[in-house]
Formats: sequence, structure tokens, C-alpha cells
Amino acid sequence: MPRRLNTDFQRLVIERRAYLEPHLTVTEVARRLQTNKTYVSSLVNELYGMPFPDLINSLRIRHAEAYRTEHPGARQQEVAAACGFSSVSFFNRVFKKVTGVPPGLPGQDPESL
Repeated sequence: MPRRLNTDFQRLVIERRAYLEPHLTVTEVARRLQTNKTYVSSLVNELYGMPFPDLINSLRIRHAEAYRTEHPGARQQEVAAACGFSSVSFFNRVFKKVTGVPPGLPGQDPESL
């Protein structure tokens, strides 16, 4: 993979936090990087060992964990929206897939997240 594509991808997706955009797709990232989606997909698979959607969701969940620490009273819907998820149910599924546990803490009302 070209080094420039890697640098530009890192800058756009990681540094500028494009992963927080709710409808971000590999096609949109490719358009912004002025390349094609095959190159972007290959880059993500090579560098991160996972498909593009899994990378984006992993970054969003990492952000959600930090957001919950910074905003302990935030409700689940707020956390999901702040992290680029279009629905709470999708956020819940992805959170459990990525972390292995549901987003609620033991003994805590899951809606108060």
C-alpha cells in the first residue's frame, strides 16, 4: 500500500475523527482520499487486520468508553449519538461484540448510561 494513502487515511479517520460520522462508509472515505474503495479496504485489512466496518465500530466503542468516563451521567442514547451510532440498539450490539459485555454496568440501569 502506498505510504501516502496510509498517512491520509490515518489523518482523516483517526486524527480528524471521521469515524464519529454516523453514515461513514468505505466509499465516502475513498472519495475524500481521492482513491477507490478497494484500496481503502485493502489498507484497512492489511494495517488493522479487520474489515472497514469493524474498524470504524471499534474506534466508536473506544470513543464511547472515553465518553462515558468523561460524562458519567450521560444516557445511553446520548453516548450512542455522540459516538456515531444511528441507534441505541445498534450501539448495544456493537458494544457487546467489541467488548464482550453489554454497555450497562452490573447493578446500573442501562438507560442511565
